[in-house]
Amino acid sequence: MSASSNPAPWRTLAWVALPPLAVLLLRAWLQAQADAGAASLQPLQAATQVSSASEALWMAARPFVLTLAVAGGLAAALFWGGRAACRRWGWARLRPLALAGWLLLCLAAAAALAASHLNRAGRQAQPVQTAQVLLVRNVPPSARGPGGAELYLSLAGHAQPMRLHAEGRHAAEFPPGATVRLQPQAGRWWGRWAALADGA
Repeated sequence: MSASSNPAPWRTLAWVALPPLAVLLLRAWLQAQADAGAASLQPLQAATQVSSASEALWMAARPFVLTLAVAGGLAAALFWGGRAACRRWGWARLRPLALAGWLLLCLAAAAALAASHLNRAGRQAQPVQTAQVLLVRNVPPSARGPGGAELYLSLAGHAQPMRLHAEGRHAAEFPPGATVRLQPQAGRWWGRWAALADGA
């Protein structure tokens, strides 16, 4: 049988490669659609309080450790479960299910990107708020951004200190005890962002 009469491997390759490529293109397009006003906004998040250096180290490493543990667990489950399923039913019968699962995973990623974009695009401005600087530290430039000052703030209506990154600013500009003015914005469905008001 000629290769042209058996296009199944090419169809399989297309189903494997094209969905994640479409997700990457969607991400690039959504980033291009972001309005210029969102560039100065940074997430306004509750700060995690720690009592020791080891606890601070764990809090910093926890997202990576948890992500690695979940990814490792899923990879192990898929590997061993897939081997057992292939021995029992054969790859020919499992291939459509595997491709369908892969397609659903890519569709879920695309839906998450679209929801995040719509949530941020539909943000609503809130009244300017005044906050007191509790702590500040310099964030050096990296591949992820130009760096700046990370502010830990006491904000009315929040029992916990809030954390805000001031991009391109220096910690010396915000001595502890100083007052800053924030221009907060709430996402359409979740999350809050803020930028330092002019002159802050």
